[in-house]
Amino acid sequence: MRLRVQPGGAVILTVPYESQKSAVQEFLFNQAGWLKRAIARMMHYKALPVSGRRAYLKHREAAREFITERVEFWGREYGVQYRRIAIKNTRRTWGSCSRKGNLNFSYALLFLPRELADYVVVHELCHLKHPNHSRAFWQEVAKTIPDFGPRRRELRRYMPKQ
Repeated sequence: MRLRVQPGGAVILTVPYESQKSAVQEFLFNQAGWLKRAIARMMHYKALPVSGRRAYLKHREAAREFITERVEFWGREYGVQYRRIAIKNTRRTWGSCSRKGNLNFSYALLFLPRELADYVVVHELCHLKHPNHSRAFWQEVAKTIPDFGPRRRELRRYMPKQ
């Protein structure tokens, strides 16, 4: 048996076809504490309208166009050069920057509010100058996004549908 709690607090219980009602009730009883905590935690999250491989394949090119345009715009502001942009189907990260100068982004950025997507792009571009989260890195981010703190907190509330 399996329990999942989705953003917004929806609970999904998956049970084998031949499960006995008493076994399901016992499972839920044993998981009650975890379930209560998980629902409380997930009530604060916002689900994006897309998830999975099918959605990734459907929206990858639109995401590539959107993200490339934002990277070029913010890249001019910062005067940085990157090697390539990759659009990925990630579950846990919105973006990353390799030491070689490759930028990786989740296709789900396409579905975030513009100010949050821009924060992710600027964050990764700043890693081209500072490959860490030092004070200098955050000062670099603040040059164009002085309200990065609230944006960063808001970004944590979004998660792809599971």
